[in-house]
Amino acid sequence: MGRENAWTSQVDWRTGRWQPRSPSPGHSPWRPPLPRGILPKRPLTFFEVLDAGFRLLRFIPSLAIGAPLIVFTLGTLALTAAGTALTLTFLPFLSDVMADDEAMSGLALLAQLGSFVLGLLSLGLVHFLAGLLAPGAENSFGARRTTLTQAWRALAGRRWRLIGAAVLITGIDTVLLALVAGPAVAAGLLGAPIIGGVIGLILLGVWVLAVVWLNLRLAFTGAVIAAEGLGIGAALARSWRLTGSGFWRTLGQLGLGYLLANQFIQLVIAPFIFVLTIVLTALLSTSGGDTAVMTAIAVTAGALVLALTAVSSAVLYGYFSCLVCASYFDARMRSEGFDLVVIRTEEAAAS
Repeated sequence: MGRENAWTSQVDWRTGRWQPRSPSPGHSPWRPPLPRGILPKRPLTFFEVLDAGFRLLRFIPSLAIGAPLIVFTLGTLALTAAGTALTLTFLPFLSDVMADDEAMSGLALLAQLGSFVLGLLSLGLVHFLAGLLAPGAENSFGARRTTLTQAWRALAGRRWRLIGAAVLITGIDTVLLALVAGPAVAAGLLGAPIIGGVIGLILLGVWVLAVVWLNLRLAFTGAVIAAEGLGIGAALARSWRLTGSGFWRTLGQLGLGYLLANQFIQLVIAPFIFVLTIVLTALLSTSGGDTAVMTAIAVTAGALVLALTAVSSAVLYGYFSCLVCASYFDARMRSEGFDLVVIRTEEAAAS
């Protein structure tokens, strides 16, 4: 064999002998580049995760807003029915309370406190909503839209696990609330309402911190059930591990995202409430004191307020659920190289 012919021979570096050159591989066929997804196929920066929530909300609005809207509409109807029944049951007591200014102030304070507590307890819904959004978020890596019907079908066999996880975490938060409220209620029953109030406020702060910390560590439970098909216990443990490595980053992303979205919703809904108040005042002034007309106006205004509340809550929790999904996939990319899995999956889908 001619050693000087480098075109047809090569050295086998294991033996040091010349051998015929192996045939060169053929040219790979041209493939179009992967489509640019709504969620990037790489780990995200802090503010990119916040923006990813808005991207998902705009890309799949029927899923991101439609699912929370259905849930909050049903919840609003149930709470309205329960509130109406309680009002009719305790109508004489409420009439006496409204006649006393101090009692009315206390009732308003309790109503605001109850609204705040109910808002924290409703964080349990995020686990269910994030699970519904997980198929759409995963498909968004390939810029594929997912409707609410498609996501619901994709979660066959996992729906009851999502519901069970949401009920379990909400139940834990409720049990913690009952435990911290016990000493305050006991002090009030023993004739020390001021001491009970102080103890209640301190323990309420402890409960808020506990609920925020617990829901943060378990924030990925719904997404884990939907994306990985795990059971409730395994999903809780996996969420605990994923949030443990980047606790402060996840806390900042979810906390800041929730606060910014809440403020944005308040700014958007405030003009509608202002216009509704003006129209309601004008209609009441022209009603001439007719009880039937005033009742109809009040019922219509209440229905409009409930509708605005349901829509704003759906947008808020829809964005927050999108943010949870984006943070979940980002955590997997950072700790497990999930971005490589996504790229390989999209390449296989494109071929």
